[in-house]
Amino acid sequence: MRFFLLALLFVSPLCFSKTVVVVQSYHLGYKWDADYIEAVQSVLGKDHDIHIFELDTKRLPKSEWPQKVASIQQSISTLQPDVAILGDDNAFSLMAGHLVEKKIPVVFLGVNGGPVQHPVLEHELVAGILERPFFAESIRHLQKVLRVDDRFLVLMDDSPTMRNAVNEYFGEKRTAEVYGSQLDIVLTNDKDTWLQSVFAAHEQYDAIVVGTHHTIRDAEGTYIEPKDLIGQAFSRSQVPIFSFWDIFIGEQQAIGGFTISAHQEGLTASRLASLILNGVKPDRIPKVNSLSGHYVYSDSGMKHWNLKLSPMIASQANFVE
Repeated sequence: MRFFLLALLFVSPLCFSKTVVVVQSYHLGYKWDADYIEAVQSVLGKDHDIHIFELDTKRLPKSEWPQKVASIQQSISTLQPDVAILGDDNAFSLMAGHLVEKKIPVVFLGVNGGPVQHPVLEHELVAGILERPFFAESIRHLQKVLRVDDRFLVLMDDSPTMRNAVNEYFGEKRTAEVYGSQLDIVLTNDKDTWLQSVFAAHEQYDAIVVGTHHTIRDAEGTYIEPKDLIGQAFSRSQVPIFSFWDIFIGEQQAIGGFTISAHQEGLTASRLASLILNGVKPDRIPKVNSLSGHYVYSDSGMKHWNLKLSPMIASQANFVE
């Protein structure tokens, strides 16, 4: 770890431009992807040739994934990159094995699964950041904001990312106690189940905390746009809605929370890629968890729910809108 920290502090800019590919699990219209790609461009874009590919797995049916993967693999084979950055679990599970077979170093970010789900994590050509939502810290924070410590509904889609995040922390349990609060965890890809959980939440819970809601479909299998979904939740919920991720906070979305930042994950991944481009072997770089959370709040959400932060928290928070 000491080597890692010193290297991050003293890594020098490269003299020669190299080729970097970024493979997104999702798409640029998804704010998480847009935020970390902006960070990658800010660190590496000036000195290197960056090529970005979208797997689009939140919107594409699973039956179409193999064709998409094959197309991207062919493009990468033509480019022969010096390093590949993979965003989130789907990109890692679909691309990492192929890349290391081709001797291409891999830096990952946003991966919630561990070596059981992704054995390639332990490959000598792989380095990166394990995304670990701040479950306990978030609940402790919300207790202070709401001045309650009773019950929270944790509501997520049933995507690989959310299953891995929940299982990593809670195992198979879907009811848990954190700092004296009871958490009931619902993972679903069904629109009616997701919305009904929101509409009935006031009967049992003090607040809702959302994860991703980007693999939700209706009874006919039609994809539901995340902003439409969270917009309905915002307008009809009788308890405030918070989030573990900053990308879901804003006007007619979640009110706020102690969150992971996609931009910070992208900055860290880019710095790891810089180390590799400077000749550091990936197996010399320890895997790290998400480094820091931050307080993010929506001004309109605060007004909607008539909530105020303590002066101390407000002084540390970023306000959107």
